[in-house]
Amino acid sequence: MAVHRERVDPLTDEEDDSLVHRRWILPDDQARPVSLAQVCRLWRGLFELAVLEDNDQVMFERLPLPLASGGEVDPERRDIPASASAGLLLAGAASATLVTQVVRLDQGQHRDPYLPAGAPGGELDQTDWRDYTLYAVEHDGTWLVPIGVDAISCGACGSEAEVDLPWFGEAQLLEISAFSCPGCKAPMDASRDKATLASGDVFLLEEVCCKAALSVELPEEPASEELPDAAVVALLREAFGGIDELTHDGCEPA
Repeated sequence: MAVHRERVDPLTDEEDDSLVHRRWILPDDQARPVSLAQVCRLWRGLFELAVLEDNDQVMFERLPLPLASGGEVDPERRDIPASASAGLLLAGAASATLVTQVVRLDQGQHRDPYLPAGAPGGELDQTDWRDYTLYAVEHDGTWLVPIGVDAISCGACGSEAEVDLPWFGEAQLLEISAFSCPGCKAPMDASRDKATLASGDVFLLEEVCCKAALSVELPEEPASEELPDAAVVALLREAFGGIDELTHDGCEPA
């Protein structure tokens, strides 16, 4: 069955009913290496834990790196069998890669990582879904930025500049060597400069730049601020080491 990214939601007159909650899970240390083999094991593990559906398809995107001059983003994009998706992640050298699948919880066969294992999930209907997207960037000097950056503030002189980074999925790609402060001309320093995200939050760049991340999209914010399912958390920590979670409420669905 081909994967479909559309949401089946009740029709209402509320303007914000189509907006969703997106949770990003990423390594808590930008400098910690995350290999393609680790990313591949994480994706396979999500199938083994029944978070994902191994009998369905997965949408796959790949973008060769470094980016062409001007930052034009024109990735390869296709639907593939779930059984082939981990192998394509493993073969993602010199590229940005994502794999994504939507699952319906009302089918009763998928584990919800926002419920403790074995906890009753209550009544579910066709509006209960999770959208999982795993990103991997395998190129020196190119970083993934979840949520999206509106502006970068220079830590050397305090100048703030709006930026228009290329999008890849629901994240952006940042080539640190390609930017310098328009005020003092200092090169970008992820440990010093700050990013203002599309959500309005402000972080040090090194706190939001990563080489791999898992995005989980939900119809609304979950009851728990952190993943309560211990098995899923262990799988993420095996791949990423320590993890951070960023939240983006009221965003457009993927």
